[in-house]
Amino acid sequence: MIRKIIFIESAGEMGGVEFSTLYLASHLDTNSWQPIVVCPSEGKLSSACREAALDVVIIPIHPLAPTSFRVGIADTRIPNPLAWFWNIFFIWDATGWLWKFLARTKPDLVITKGLYAHFFGGLAARLAQVKCIWHVQDFISERFWGLYRAFFGLAASVLPDEIVVDGTPIANQLPKKIQSRVHVVLNGVDVTVFRPSTDSATVRHQLRLNPEDLVIGHAARITPWKGQHHLLEAFKKVAARHPQVHLLLVGAPIFDNDIYEQRLRRRTEEMGMFNRVTFAGFRVDLPQVLQAMDIFAYPSVEKDTSPLALLSALACGLPVVAFDIDGVKEVLGETGLLVPVRDENKMSEALEKLIEDTSLRKRMGVLSRKKALQEFSLEQYVKSMEKVFLQVNI
Repeated sequence: MIRKIIFIESAGEMGGVEFSTLYLASHLDTNSWQPIVVCPSEGKLSSACREAALDVVIIPIHPLAPTSFRVGIADTRIPNPLAWFWNIFFIWDATGWLWKFLARTKPDLVITKGLYAHFFGGLAARLAQVKCIWHVQDFISERFWGLYRAFFGLAASVLPDEIVVDGTPIANQLPKKIQSRVHVVLNGVDVTVFRPSTDSATVRHQLRLNPEDLVIGHAARITPWKGQHHLLEAFKKVAARHPQVHLLLVGAPIFDNDIYEQRLRRRTEEMGMFNRVTFAGFRVDLPQVLQAMDIFAYPSVEKDTSPLALLSALACGLPVVAFDIDGVKEVLGETGLLVPVRDENKMSEALEKLIEDTSLRKRMGVLSRKKALQEFSLEQYVKSMEKVFLQVNI
């Protein structure tokens, strides 16, 4: 029996949530599942899905208005109450469009992806009487006296049949009364694509990195909570003592404006390190770019749960230094070097420890690869997700 399964996406560009959709939908057992990906617009996600021979449907959906204003490089927020009222209208409008689509296609299961899609997708699935699973991969904001979390918890109690989260910290945010319907499934990556390699010359040449450089790398969306400004300050201390070390920042703002990235570039110039730091932007060849790195730094300061960039770095056999947030700790365990959150001095010390000890880098890299193979392969991830899908009695 082949079951029709529809993935409802909130965004058309490629972030971690969207990559996980692509990985999962394209690797489901085709003898059991017929996946369809619904996107709100044409973009990198729809193109990537079509390249993977997935069915794609575009349902134009108005994006939500920002519910807060960002102030400063450190991501201080000021609430925007007017947007909350506008967003109720946008959610209802999106629900109507999707409800009509579900009524026509009659799927067996709906998987919502992204906070926006959880609301309109969950509502539409209820109206169309289709089983629904929320795949929650975003930490629910604790800002504004916990109002977001309370509202999200209320919706989670009534809209989805089951909930999958990609980290225990998210599960812990959800109401206790629904924990029996919450499943923790950490993300996975293709360990045959993301793998160690001794051939980094080509991509280093493209990025204008010297063959003899020791490269500290980072890959993630460029946004304040990913902590790139902390990594930059930590690197300043490292660079002063290690002239052969280079910092490679991979990623783009994606869903934000580029103000934060501009500030990072200005700060790099102020520190006189523009020739020691490379901003590579968004790269589709992440496996090759990771192989050009010697150390992977992950300075997220909040809410990251089983981030794909971190899992990819582990699969490539890179030693890792990261801030000690719950979601990253759940992935690394004893594998990486964890330092106190926002402590730039401790991060620079951990980076120097790896820079100065070649044998330690190699040992940690072997442990990284071993952990990825044992716990984070794409095959394991897909099987775990399929097991949850079948639990909704479709």
